[in-house]
Order: sequence, then C-alpha cells, then structure tokens
Amino acid sequence: MRQTVFFLVLLALARPVPVHAGAWTMPSGDLWLKVAGIAQRADEFYARQSAVLPDGTVVEPGDRRPYDDHGESQQYLLWMEGEYGITDRLTLGVQAVWKDLRFEDDFTRSRSYGWGDTWVIGRYAILTGQQRLSLRTALKIPTGKFSTDVGDIPLGENQVDLDLGLQWGMSLGKELSWVGVEALHRFRFEDDSREFDPGDEWFGRAEVGWGFHRRFGLKVSWISQRGDDTSLNFFAPGTDLARNYDQLEIFAM
Repeated sequence: MRQTVFFLVLLALARPVPVHAGAWTMPSGDLWLKVAGIAQRADEFYARQSAVLPDGTVVEPGDRRPYDDHGESQQYLLWMEGEYGITDRLTLGVQAVWKDLRFEDDFTRSRSYGWGDTWVIGRYAILTGQQRLSLRTALKIPTGKFSTDVGDIPLGENQVDLDLGLQWGMSLGKELSWVGVEALHRFRFEDDSREFDPGDEWFGRAEVGWGFHRRFGLKVSWISQRGDDTSLNFFAPGTDLARNYDQLEIFAM
C-alpha cells in the first residue's frame, strides 16, 4: 500500500512539564494537550479473497492489489488529545478527531467530513516509582456520523467500545528513556440499529524510548492486533473485514 503519513505537532503541552510514556499517569493538577495532523493516501489494499485482475494477475488473500477502476482513498485527520492528573495515581483524558475522508475512481467520487467517534480514557497507577503498572480503561462514544448508503463514507462505527488493559513501564534513568509493554482487550458492543456485532479485539504493544539529548529521542513500538472476522467492510458491501495486523512504528521525538 503506497501511503504517506505526516505527523505535525501543533500544540504539545499546556505548560512545560515532562513528557510521560504510556504507563505513567500525569502528576496531580497537570494538564497535557496535543493536536496532530495526519494525511494518508492509498491506491492499493489487501485482498480479502482470491481474485483475477484485468491484466490476468492472480492475487491471493493477504496480497496487495490495486483498487478497481483506478480507485484511490484519502484521509486527512486532525487528532486532538487532552489529559489531566486528578491525583498522582489517577489520570483522565479525552481523544477526539476531525476527519475528511475521500474515495474516488473512474466513475464515482465520495467525501465525508466532520467529527469522528470520541474516546474517554482513564489510567490508574497500581505501582509507582521507577517501575509503573497502570490499569487503563477507555470508552468509545459513537459521536461520528454513520451511514451505510452507497457513496457515503462513515465517520464513526455506530457502536460502543470498552477497553480494559494493563500497561507496564520502567524508566531507564534518563529523560525520554523507558521500556514498556501493554496488553488490552476491547469489548465491542453490538450495533442494535443494524443487528450487527463487530466482535471483540485484542491488542499487544511493546515499546522502547531512548533520549539522546534532553530535547531529542527515538521511540520504537511494535503493535499487534487480533479480532473476530466480523468488522464491516464499507468498500465491499456484504463482505467482512478482519482487523488483524502487526505494525512497527519508529518516531523521532
């Protein structure tokens, strides 16, 4: 899949406080804010079923293949997050996203824009100090506009999700330096309006961050997601879409 993703941090912190990794909670009374822009384009996708392309090429499930009729998908997101330390152990946060989603081919053009689904997040530190063990929970509220009409691209998923997980992290004794792991189960509740059950999902994450300087560091993350084969595929009505993947991320901080 040819795609380009740009992360632009527009607003990093409400006031100068240390950056915290996943398992760490915010100190009491501290506020942290972030706004990031994401742009992505793709003219290929991963085949769900075997198919023969117009040029005679045979693709198997999992192979990359181009969209039919020179199709291309685009998404432009403005991602906003905020966290506040209720106590040194308890942090509450909100995540919201503004979306501009587009898909076009030789015959059709579709576009949807507006607010997506909203997440309300809480983390509680069970262990504190150089090593942190935190309980993480998050609730997804279906605030994004949803439609299954032909030509419409949904901005949300029209159902509630609930995350429960554990995050462990250990400071390496240097600014921006830590190791951490996370295990999470996502309960995906049925969409009663469509009698559609998306099935639960499971996540695993391992990450390491290393500070070369107090203002510069590198973070490497490995993420694995597994789920039931019941997620709705909006680009191929009547078929399902398994959200199963392994992903490697590298960030300069």
